[in-house]
Parts: sequence; C-alpha cells; structure tokens
Amino acid sequence: MLFLYIRRMQKNCQKDFSPLYSKDNVLLTWIFNISGGALLVSLFILLALLPLLVSTQIKTLVIIGLFYYPIWAIVLYRFYRYIKSKMAVTIRNIKIDDQGIHFSKKDGSTAEILYDQLGHSYRSEYYDVYLVPVNKTWRLAVGIDGVQTEVVFDGADVGSVYQIKNARALRAKFIEGIVRFRPDLKIDPSIFKEFSIHPQDFTFDGKRYMKHIGQGVLIISGILVVSVLLGLLIIKLS
Repeated sequence: MLFLYIRRMQKNCQKDFSPLYSKDNVLLTWIFNISGGALLVSLFILLALLPLLVSTQIKTLVIIGLFYYPIWAIVLYRFYRYIKSKMAVTIRNIKIDDQGIHFSKKDGSTAEILYDQLGHSYRSEYYDVYLVPVNKTWRLAVGIDGVQTEVVFDGADVGSVYQIKNARALRAKFIEGIVRFRPDLKIDPSIFKEFSIHPQDFTFDGKRYMKHIGQGVLIISGILVVSVLLGLLIIKLS
C-alpha cells in the first residue's frame, strides 16, 4: 500500500511539474557577439601591426618579421580552432522537466543532468546541492558519481553565442525539481538567499533581489567615497 501511495504521489508531482524552456535574449546576444567580434578583430590587427610599430628600420622589421609572423599565425590558428570547438558545443537551449535538465547544443548533441543521477559530491562535506565560487560570483553545483558538476543556466560559457534571459526561472525550476523528485538530497539553504528564490513556491523573490542590489550599491559607494577621501588626504599631505 505504501509503495502504491508513493508511486501515485510521484505521478501527481509529474503532472503538476510542467516543462520550462529557455528564452533567448536577442538584444544581449547581438551586443555580446558584435562587441566580442570587434574586440578580437581589433586585437589581432594590433598584434599584426606590432612589428611595424616597434621597428625603426626595414632591416630590423624583416628580421623580427621572420620570427614573429610564423608564431603569430600559429597562435591565431590555434585560437580559431579553440573558439570554433567551443561554439560547436555551445548551449542552444535548455529544457527542464520531471526527468531533469536537458542542454541542446549547437552541433545537435544533447547533455543531460537527470535527478536520479544526483548524489553526494566529495567536494562538499555537508550538502548535495550547493554553491561554488566562479569569477567572483556563485554557481550552482551538484554531485554526480561523487564528482562535482557545475550547472550553467545563462549561456555564459566561453564561445557561447546565445544569451538566455530567463536563467533565474530555469535555476529555480531545477531546484524545485530536486526538492520534488529527490527529497533525500540536502540543499544548501544559502542557495535560496543567493539566487533570490522563494523557498515555498520557488518563484523569483524580487524584494530579496533588490535588497542584494541595494547592499552591493552601498558597498561600492562606500569604497568609492573612502577612495576619494584617501586621495584628497594624500594630495593635501603632499
């Protein structure tokens, strides 16, 4: 009887848990692609002209060019291959359903993180779902076969050509799925605070988010004020 009840409860959870799909942020996608492309082209042109800028004589330019341009061409080719490989597997769209999270990539392949794969990670002592610091921010991490796996929702990987605008909703949906279908896993409570997720209905907590923004503005303003005062004090003493 208990087994049948659990099965019935899981089926009801699956019925209530409708899939959520990612939405492209067209404006940010174009801005990132155009500005990133322009920056790379400018950098390569500058590097290509570098021997001309540092050489004062044609003889010196020829000698430097014989060594410099072959190395420059090899580095440029390797960088092109690296970016091309990254763009081929960049995330095109994300789907979250009652099975887990599915990443559809540009090359047609699919990567998945399923709820039944999740378990403990050797990198976390207390929690199975937790936060890890990445580039002065926080990223969601889970354990799969004891290995820490970071979950990206915004298309921020190197070489990504798509920016996702509902990353917060996707993250909240994934955490809701873990709570529903894997109640045995321990979730770090600070996740709800850091990502401004309401712990009852898993919606975006705008008040908490604005509180975070306000705290950040106050900290930055305080640093700027202190820096200006110190600068004025140094000028006055000198």
